[in-house]
Amino acid sequence: MTRDQTVRRRIVGYLKEHGPVRDASGRATAVLKDGVGYEGSDTGFTQLVSAMAKSGSLLREVRGKRTYRISLSPNSQPRSIPGSAREDPGDALMDYDELAAALLARVTRILSTPSDASEGASWARRRLEQLETRNTALQRDVARAKAELETAVIERDSLRGQLEAAQHNLALLTERLGEPRHLQGRAAERLGSDERTLLNQLRGRHRPSAPSPEPVS
Repeated sequence: MTRDQTVRRRIVGYLKEHGPVRDASGRATAVLKDGVGYEGSDTGFTQLVSAMAKSGSLLREVRGKRTYRISLSPNSQPRSIPGSAREDPGDALMDYDELAAALLARVTRILSTPSDASEGASWARRRLEQLETRNTALQRDVARAKAELETAVIERDSLRGQLEAAQHNLALLTERLGEPRHLQGRAAERLGSDERTLLNQLRGRHRPSAPSPEPVS
């Protein structure tokens, strides 16, 4: 079959030559697309077939989102224009429909899938960077707190040692100041009898002598 220049004529010619397209699995549109050799996207061809059905050129058996049969409508017979080799105005209009459908499908595919994925990846990357920055700051704060705690423990132990030493020195000083006579008594007890006698004699020499009585006249 010689292909016409427009997709509409190719679809009409295919259905006229092969009859209605049927598919038990509901993929009649895909079967028709392969039959006419349409090289555009599935979405563009589906929209084109839908537009032809709405204009009355095609009849479709649709259940749910599946198409089980596509056939020509009695109103789809092209009208010949004697003495004119120009295409039918409807065919030219369908060229623009096909172009618009293909562009719409491409724009939808570009704006939806890549953009959403890119934005999601960018958001996840920004969130991960924020969490990493926060984690670094928290680790720095923990390290600083540990260093301050260790310094405080060292200072506490040092002050505790100084306090204990001061208390010990104070106890010794208090003992020495409070019991001087007892210490002397203890030292005297360690002397023998002769040594004690000598000590008493020495003490007597250093004692002040009593004043001599005045003569009585």
